Amino acid sequence: MKRMVYILISVVGILLAIIICAGCSFTPENNNQKQVNGVSLSQNHMEYSRCFSFFLRQEDGKVLFDAQVHLYDEPDSIIIEGCEVDSEYFEQLKALDKEQGITDYVMKYKNKPSFGKPMDKTVVTTTVYFTDNSDKSAKSGIYDEELYQFFVDLAKNYKDQSVVSTSAE
Repeated sequence: MKRMVYILISVVGILLAIIICAGCSFTPENNNQKQVNGVSLSQNHMEYSRCFSFFLRQEDGKVLFDAQVHLYDEPDSIIIEGCEVDSEYFEQLKALDKEQGITDYVMKYKNKPSFGKPMDKTVVTTTVYFTDNSDKSAKSGIYDEELYQFFVDLAKNYKDQSVVSTSAE
């Protein structure tokens, strides 16, 4: 009888350890109920001209856009901060998100340890922001070409509202 109790305690202990080590993956977070409030895409690179950052969000009933990018077909970098844009762009972003599965990809992304990876590696980060003030990011070596092109086109449309114009060297 005592042996049965010890076996039962051992089995329960092992199951508990498995659940804890698995990161409580048995209780999935239901992010489908969250409403997307913004999306950002950025790339860090050793070479300045290959770095970019975009952020489109809803804030206080407005749709705001930030961009910092150097386009090879433009003589100057485009730097836009908090520029109010037409709300239709946010609707286009939501449609692109639905079509490309951007939020789904970000929500399924698991951060992997970076042991032994070069510190100067190009890193692309896609972040999805939610109305409950939470956010989730995914880092990879590549970016979604359609999302990037959407942001580039938006930056080109509003480049006359650029706060700073600097030539890339």
